[in-house]
Formats: sequence, C-alpha cells, structure tokens
Amino acid sequence: MTDIQTQSKHEKNYREFLNGKFLFAAAIVGLASAGFSFLVDKAFIYCHMIFNYGGYWMLLFTPVIFVITVFLLKKFFPYSDGSGLPQGYAIDVFSEEELKKYYSIRTAIGKAILTFMSILGGASLGKEGPTIQICSSIFAQIKDVSLEKKRLLIKLASGVGVAAAFNTPIGGMIFAIEEYVRKISARSATMLVGGTLIAVLISNYFSGGLEYMGTIPLSSLHHGFNIGYIALLIGIICGLGGALFTKIIVFVSVNNTWFINRWRKNHYLMNALIFGLIVAIIGYLTTGLSFGNGAHATKYFLDNNIQAPWYYGVGKFFGAVSSVAAGVPGGYFSTALSIGAGIGDLVHHFLPNIPLIQFYLLGMVGFLASITQSPITATAMVVEMSNTSEFAMPILIAAFIASMIAEHFGDSVYHQQVLKYIPKEKYHLTR
Repeated sequence: MTDIQTQSKHEKNYREFLNGKFLFAAAIVGLASAGFSFLVDKAFIYCHMIFNYGGYWMLLFTPVIFVITVFLLKKFFPYSDGSGLPQGYAIDVFSEEELKKYYSIRTAIGKAILTFMSILGGASLGKEGPTIQICSSIFAQIKDVSLEKKRLLIKLASGVGVAAAFNTPIGGMIFAIEEYVRKISARSATMLVGGTLIAVLISNYFSGGLEYMGTIPLSSLHHGFNIGYIALLIGIICGLGGALFTKIIVFVSVNNTWFINRWRKNHYLMNALIFGLIVAIIGYLTTGLSFGNGAHATKYFLDNNIQAPWYYGVGKFFGAVSSVAAGVPGGYFSTALSIGAGIGDLVHHFLPNIPLIQFYLLGMVGFLASITQSPITATAMVVEMSNTSEFAMPILIAAFIASMIAEHFGDSVYHQQVLKYIPKEKYHLTR
C-alpha cells in the first residue's frame, strides 16, 4: 500500500470517527433539549401558580429568587451568564482554555439550573439561547479533534440547538450558517443536516413534537395587494423598536462607563433585588403576561385568533429589559417573537378589517429580524413554526425592512453583547 493510499485510509477512518461522534452527540442533544424544555415549562407553570395564588406574592418571590440565582451564578457558575448566543460569536477569539470554560459540562448544568430559576422567578426570558450553549457544550466534549475542528463543531451545534429548541430543523440549519459558520463545506453541511434531524426527532419523541407557536389556518391569511404595504409598515415599526430594544439591552448588560452601571456590577445582589422587584411589578400590572418568554400566551392568541391586550408587547419589552438588567441568565429569542406579536396586534387596532393573525406573524418576524439582523433566519423560523409558506413573501418583506432599519443603529444585540466576553480591540475578529 502506497503512502498516499495509507493517508487516504487514515483520513477516511477519521471522517467516519468524527461523523459517528457528532451524530452520537446530536442524539444526546435531543435528549438534553427535551429535558431542558420540560424543566423550563415546569418553571413557567410554577411561576403562574404562585401568581394566581396571590399576585402580590410575586413582589417578594421574584426579588428573592433573582438574588439567589445571581448569587449562585457569581459563586459557582460564572460562565453560565447571559443568553448563550453572544458567546458563540467569540468562539474564534476565545483561547482553548476559555473555550473549555464557556462550553463545559459544569457550565451547561449551571445554565440549565439558573435558567430554570430565572423563569421560576418570573423573568421575561426563555430557553432558546441557553439551549444553544447547553447543546454546544455537549458537542465540545468530543475528544481527539483539533482546536479548529472543535470550534467548527460548536458552531454547528448552535444550529442543532436552535432546531431542537424551536422544532424548526430548517431554521436551525440556516441560523448556524448565517450567524456562525458562514462558509461551510459540503461535508460540514451534511453533518449539520444529519445532526439536526437526529436531535429534532429525539427531542420531538420525548416532548410531544407540538408546534412551538401554534397552527395557522391558511383561511385566516389575507393575500391582497395591500398586505405588502402592511408588511412594510410593520417592518419599519419593528426595525425602530428592535433598535431601541438592542440599545437598552446593550446599555444595561455591557456598558461600564455610566456610574450607575458600575455600581450595579459591584453590588450585583442589590441590583438583582431592585430589578427583580421591577420585573414583579410589571408582571403584576400585566396580569402575569410579562412572565416567561411569551410562547404560551402568543400561541394561545394565534390558535384562537383573538386580540392580545394592548399592553402585551409593552409588558414583554420592559419585562425582558428589566430581567437582563437584573443579571439573571436566559434568552430572548422567543421573547422577541412575543414582543413582535404585541406590536403587530397594536397595528391591527388601526386596520381592524384585515385578518388579525397575519399582523402577529409580521410583527414576530419583524422584531426577531431587527434584533438579530438575520432576516433569512427569522423568515425561515417563523414560516416553519407557523406552517405559513404561502404567506412567505409578506413575512420576508417585514423581516428585510426591519433588519435593514436596525442595521443603521448598530450591530445586532447578540453581536454587541460579545463585548462582555472579549476585549474591544478583538471585536472586529467576530465579524
């Protein structure tokens, strides 16, 4: 056997080894995603049980839970903070040691526990970003691979995590390519497809495989020419609203120049107490609708084709901002969808003769696209979640306009939050 044949055989064996490890990790991710979803759903249910018992109890319960959560975060799980998405942009900047810390099993366990506690306490946050970090941490445990390949595996895992969290395999794959991988080989794409399918199938088997945001009957959608103008209008509003949301989130989570922010970081337990109280007050005023990521409420409004309260989007907006300011971990991917649904609902008040559901869809995709500045991912996810491919053109218009407007005010919220984890002078390396 020649040297070339020997080398070719070794490469083939290595590829088979890596593919096998990757697919096995994807199966573990499917189980982990289903288990984590179960925990988060239970946290949401328990939160509302306490609220329904007596809403005023949340004024005590939420601050206490937030203080305990932040204490555990700072003392035992320092790499489990945030939503879990910004760390992904820093993968190529992290040293090998940093990579091990942010994507370790300890970090994944901490993320699961602390996100459970955040949502139990009423944080207007969700599981999607944390699911990505948890899934990536599982893939990061694959041994006998180079540092470069480990970085790639973690990036691919982000798409698997999104797909498993939302039950959107196509959306998850597009997310990984659009946000993290960008240039992908045919072999890596095949691994991504296989891993995503395995994770989603296993997650669905154990979680029931229900639609994440409900089922939209096509008869409820309006396909007239004027829907393009409505998509444009909602895209503009969501673009401006998403830019404002991004500015505030980045200010409360990254900025250290303002003296109050410096005080907050040095007195993190008192800060958690104060903003926990604010989150509880917002929840009390919105009859509990601001608690959690909003997936249950938004699904209820969509499934029943009913108007949300006018304050729904506003409550979710400020509930999310206050939760992030408190310093508790959790994601706001689904929260963005819920805020967008609230914006679409408000616009519908001025155009009541046009079917309501499409306003929800346009608002959801518009706000998600504005904070992520990833219109293709946002469109794919909303279309896939709602099974509304026939309505894809207006959805794409709203996503494109919202993303384009938000870009004028700076990078996406997740990209700017990467400055929590890397020096400013290395920021350009994440682009």
